[in-house]
Amino acid sequence: MKKILIVDDEPAILTLLQYNLEAEHYQVETATDGQEALDKVRNEPFDFIILDLMLPSLSGLEEKQKTREDKI
Repeated sequence: MKKILIVDDEPAILTLLQYNLEAEHYQVETATDGQEALDKVRNEPFDFIILDLMLPSLSGLEEKQKTREDKI
């Protein structure tokens, strides 16, 4: 089963995406800010990440940059 991380600070968007992806048999994790997303990515693998760019604590771009730095 493919594992997807959804990162967004809008609860309605998280709920809608999670509901629809789970209905298609994906395993879904959620995060509400960039730091929470970074922590999850550092601790477990994901096949795909849906990432909002405007997030509290770390922006989506900052989170991706830090994730890439970790992988190098």
